Amino acid sequence: MSSKSDDDFDLGKPERLFNLTCVLLYAKNGLTKSQILSSVPGYDADYTPGKVNPALEKKFDRDKAALRQLGILIDGEIPEVEDENNQIYFYKIKRETFSWPTDVKLTPRQLALLNLAAQAWAGGSLSSEASRGITKLRALGVVGNSSDIVGISPKIQAFEPSLRELEFAVTENITVNFDYRNPETGEIKTRTVEPWVLRSIGGQWLVLGYDEYRKEPRNFMLRRIVSPVTQILDSKRSPVTFEAPEQHVLDAAVESLNEHAKSQEAVLSVTPGSEAWFRYELDLVADKKDNIHRINYHDVYVLAEQLREYADQIEVVEPKQLADLVRAGFRKVADLHG
Repeated sequence: MSSKSDDDFDLGKPERLFNLTCVLLYAKNGLTKSQILSSVPGYDADYTPGKVNPALEKKFDRDKAALRQLGILIDGEIPEVEDENNQIYFYKIKRETFSWPTDVKLTPRQLALLNLAAQAWAGGSLSSEASRGITKLRALGVVGNSSDIVGISPKIQAFEPSLRELEFAVTENITVNFDYRNPETGEIKTRTVEPWVLRSIGGQWLVLGYDEYRKEPRNFMLRRIVSPVTQILDSKRSPVTFEAPEQHVLDAAVESLNEHAKSQEAVLSVTPGSEAWFRYELDLVADKKDNIHRINYHDVYVLAEQLREYADQIEVVEPKQLADLVRAGFRKVADLHG
């Protein structure tokens, strides 16, 4: 899998491709491979100056190919001053390749849909990981204007129905309630929450906030919210607001979530050469001698759903609860189609 640090616990391939795109757009004069591998989150944790890392090189080559398949054209050139020194090779993305094709015409309906998409993207700032990479490039003396790429980072990266309402509640410090399904029992209860922050972890959105029923900070997965998110109103029909927690309280709650994930490990047996093998990028692990793969996770129920997508390509070695959930899911599908 891709490298991880305390700041990018679950940084996956899509995030890595996005970070690579950002830095290559940012650096107008291009970047060498060593500059990219040493600065872009997803590569930098595995990079050692002066040391060849075949797995890291292969990951970079595959990512370049993936971006080209997405229509993002990466150019490369050897500066004239270097003559025939092909070790000094600069990669870059020309901004004109992001221009709208002149021969493409849209219907009014298509334009309306694009406008809706633009509302989700507009005003977005760079992700913290991309910003961290660009900060490193500034330290290296790479010249660029960060405003060149403001707006290409999506503000919203999911289609959970409750996301927009919760984002507004977090911004305005408004107390909300919603019906929440217990993943283990299926029981649905109404929860009243002071939402502090939204987080996307492992492709899943969570809201972290103060649960007035539990009287403690709790995390709620948006996919388990089964009702509209509604604001709590006072006697004057105004939204009930709360005082945002101090930063150290928020940091402690976020760290608790991260530590929870790090404490949960699944051991998987993955079929070599399968779709799952490439999903977890096991072919990029240079010293991989077997088909055993270890992964940390936040939610065992969500992980079970994800693993079922690969059917017989993955066998859960441990924990037993995860293996049981995967098998139960297969039995449910078989019963529905029996």
